[in-house]
Amino acid sequence: MKVTLKDIAEEVSLSISTVSRVLNNHANSIPEEMREKIFKVSKEMGYKKLNNRKNEKINEKKIGCVINNIKSKYQDPYFSEMIYGVERELIEQGYKMSFSYNDKDLIHLDLKEEYKDDTLGVIVVGALHEDLLKNLSNSVPYVISVGGKPGLNIDYVTVDFKEAAKRATDYLIGLGHEKIACISSSSSALNIPAEEDDRFIGFQEVLASHKLQLKKEWIQDGLFTIEGGYKAMKRILMDKELPTAVFTASDRMAHGAYKAIQEYGLSIPKDISIVSFDNIEMSKYVNPQLSTIHVHKEDMGRIAVKMLLQRMDDSIRFPLTTYLPTELIVRESCEPLT
Repeated sequence: MKVTLKDIAEEVSLSISTVSRVLNNHANSIPEEMREKIFKVSKEMGYKKLNNRKNEKINEKKIGCVINNIKSKYQDPYFSEMIYGVERELIEQGYKMSFSYNDKDLIHLDLKEEYKDDTLGVIVVGALHEDLLKNLSNSVPYVISVGGKPGLNIDYVTVDFKEAAKRATDYLIGLGHEKIACISSSSSALNIPAEEDDRFIGFQEVLASHKLQLKKEWIQDGLFTIEGGYKAMKRILMDKELPTAVFTASDRMAHGAYKAIQEYGLSIPKDISIVSFDNIEMSKYVNPQLSTIHVHKEDMGRIAVKMLLQRMDDSIRFPLTTYLPTELIVRESCEPLT
């Protein structure tokens, strides 16, 4: 079994970053006695570190990320947690992020040629257009998608968006709500409309199973942004008949919907209940606190790294799709219909 920096750090009761600095000879400020202890323990545990030597090329693992619309993903707390999980797990496993590219970079970049002397693995964070993902998997030996929609013959780490949305919608119906709106989102990355998003499909299936009306005016595209959620909710509020509850496909859109509802002079949850999807940190600090589906975002990133390394070590033979569980977090944004 491979010994990692985390294993050594636990053995010597020091941080992973301290162990990493010592073993990479970047630790002049660390006492000599402590450095000797780290080297001694790492040797005893059989830790192996690949180093470049003169006149010798060593085939190293190079792992990086490909991210659709990279700037927005780093600014989005949902995806930034996922990326944090990837980065931290790589460090704890004794690696580092070798690159981070936007999806559009792939048009002008040949990753296989760029890293031809290395064993190359790519973690795709979030949705990527199927053709682009297919081309990537054909040119790079090891590819895993985290948070995307399974469809190709590669590894995936994700959640069952449809079933989780069904749970959230069932919760609203269980509170007595029958007039329920939905703020979903289209995906430019996948080139699909909001009505084909798995969260909307789950929402729609639950309403149909309860024989509840699905008003087209109450179905709006919020573009997975705060502003988009705000504008989508304003469009819903323009209808002469108002819903008593709203399901939003992301917390950021829910935060925008909050502002629109409050500007309209209505109260959450007295006039309109809201349940959402993601459970980003800010959702427990908005007023009222947002009820939402919790997604294990950091764990998704960490598990993606572990699966990719196992794949690169030939420990996994067949393409795997791992679905992480989700939970409904009940807070203050919903109440029974009276």
